[in-house]
Amino acid sequence: MKIAIFAAGTGGHIFPALSIANEFSKEDILFFASNRDVEKKIFNQSGFNVKHLNLSGFRGKNLISKIFWVLKFPFIFLLSLIYFHQFKPDKIILMGGYISLIGYLISYTSKANLYIHEQNSVLGTANKTASTKARKVFSGFPLGLDNEIHVGNPVRNEFKNFSYSEIENKKHILVLGGSQGSSFMIDKLPEAIKLLAKEYKIIFQTGKNLHPNLKNVEFREFIDDLPKVMKEARFVICRAGALTVSEIQTLGIPAIFIPLASSVDNHQFLNAKSACIGGGGLIMEEVEFVEKNAAQKILSFSKKNMNQLSKNMKKDLHLDAAQRIFNEIKQN
Repeated sequence: MKIAIFAAGTGGHIFPALSIANEFSKEDILFFASNRDVEKKIFNQSGFNVKHLNLSGFRGKNLISKIFWVLKFPFIFLLSLIYFHQFKPDKIILMGGYISLIGYLISYTSKANLYIHEQNSVLGTANKTASTKARKVFSGFPLGLDNEIHVGNPVRNEFKNFSYSEIENKKHILVLGGSQGSSFMIDKLPEAIKLLAKEYKIIFQTGKNLHPNLKNVEFREFIDDLPKVMKEARFVICRAGALTVSEIQTLGIPAIFIPLASSVDNHQFLNAKSACIGGGGLIMEEVEFVEKNAAQKILSFSKKNMNQLSKNMKKDLHLDAAQRIFNEIKQN
């Protein structure tokens, strides 16, 4: 059984795709991804066969860029079609994002069964377009589709086999803005965590963005040992991308989610809302940081019973997501 997987754009698409792919034999997998340097680095380390396409997202581009995108798309599609039929896959998995449009169109030229994995609480544009043709839609959060199997989001092994209570003395509070850093988080959070920093050490991931100097706050451009740092955290302040939320649920770490206000279809807010249903976290929207009580809200959250919040946040669904997807695809 050969499988073509279309995954590109962000780690939220790529890392779950790699977790799924690892359930199969490497020689049976062909990835289609973009040619961004960061993706090449990730896939080079994975050992999988990958075709890197000169394609980027359509949304957010200016008019000239959109015209060039449309003009070059047919050539990229034809090249992808050649790669695909040379490999002769039996199955296609779309992970969402612009690259999935290629996979969806190719599916009409093949007898290969089509599957989708949607990481977020709302279907992205490409996955929504392809969902009616898909044999199964695997969801990270419930979507309410007829052909849906709610399996969760595959997480890396480093996030498994952990209990929040096993580390009694939590060393710090962790602030994450994503692997590229978040300019909003860096602009607004330092002022909002000043009260918190008087009582707790804070590790703040910034990406390559400039940051202020604050007492008891350790700014890091990138965190290589993220699972370890997360496990030692009393709680996390972060965005609400699907993979981040799933990792937090798997570890059972209390969290303050600050959804990206401009996220497509407001999916980050919906991800955070789903995670906080049990009461294990707090949602603070960007507009709240204009108000003067943002710092007090964060400090108030830090005084809560973290062990109880952890129990409310903990969700084991994501632990075997990749295995469940493998089993479904193998049987269907």
